[in-house]
Amino acid sequence: MEEYRYSAKIYDRLLGPFIRPIRSRVLALVKKYKYRSILDVCCGTGDQLKLLGKHGFNAEGIDLSDAMLKVAQQGAQKADCVRQDATHMHYEDKKFDLTMTAFALHEKDYTSARKIVEEMVRVTKQGADLLIVDYELSEKTAVFSKWMIYFIEWIAGGDHYRNFKSYIKKGGLPDLLSGIELKEVERHYFGQHGIVLVLYRKS
Repeated sequence: MEEYRYSAKIYDRLLGPFIRPIRSRVLALVKKYKYRSILDVCCGTGDQLKLLGKHGFNAEGIDLSDAMLKVAQQGAQKADCVRQDATHMHYEDKKFDLTMTAFALHEKDYTSARKIVEEMVRVTKQGADLLIVDYELSEKTAVFSKWMIYFIEWIAGGDHYRNFKSYIKKGGLPDLLSGIELKEVERHYFGQHGIVLVLYRKS
């Protein structure tokens, strides 16, 4: 069954106010580093792609959810987003200046999440960048933020929630990226230190 069949239509309206500062920071980083080719992996409703497109950036995305892709094609600003499996991308090696993903890795099982990251590295040009946004829970995270994150993920339920708990238990991005040669360029926190945006450079 389509996981986002019912939630896709309200996704941006429900989470928009919380995600908007992150979208804006991504835009600021894209402007700062002047990326010419951008891939948004697991692009969802295409909200980030639409924002980048409005500012004249060449960005495309991939996602497996037909419901999300349908939303991405709605509105005055359409997102260039197609159906594709992020664990087996149909792109040649070293194609993009920036490859990014937001809130997609924590909901996947470890094998799939790791494969997505490896594919992102493969399609990113040498010396170019990867941008990842996801949860990072630590002693610095506000109690309310932790509670809200767990509540949101609990509502998602099923494998999504189980994978989230496993992701957090294993330590999040550091564990997932272990052994992959990436140099951290910038790091930014959101949601009372519950969400991290990390910009990496492919070495």
